[in-house]
Amino acid sequence: MMRLAGKIAVVVGAGQSPGEGIGNGRATVLRFAQEGAKILAVDRDLASAEKTAGLAAKSGGESVAFQADVTNEATLAAAMAAAVERWGRIDILHNNVGVSIAGGDKPLDELTEIAFDRVSQSTYAARSWPASMCCRSCGGSGRGRSSTSRR
Repeated sequence: MMRLAGKIAVVVGAGQSPGEGIGNGRATVLRFAQEGAKILAVDRDLASAEKTAGLAAKSGGESVAFQADVTNEATLAAAMAAAVERWGRIDILHNNVGVSIAGGDKPLDELTEIAFDRVSQSTYAARSWPASMCCRSCGGSGRGRSSTSRR
């Protein structure tokens, strides 16, 4: 039984950071595809989102890559609008964006003011903008599910 059959999901942070293994965003897209969802795979790195969408397609799922940055309201609004235009609605929003210190897993004693501001902005934006843009794109219906994950 496919638990998400017919559901429309937007996964923000669907790309993959460099390194071994599989990241939470990519893993979420692949699992949602296995469960029958149609997914908009959103990431600031379009090539990475495209790779994720391609992997989902290889397993028989439907996924489309979209480039957007959680710190840019206009790009997120465009992503949500693209999902609604393509599939008519959004049922699931999965926020999966997080930035480590300086975006590079540096030790805490190397934290600079600029790095702190970037981490704070990205973390706050990742929790707020996607949900806000999703509600606006869906006509403020407030229906669906939203989850947040940190890397």
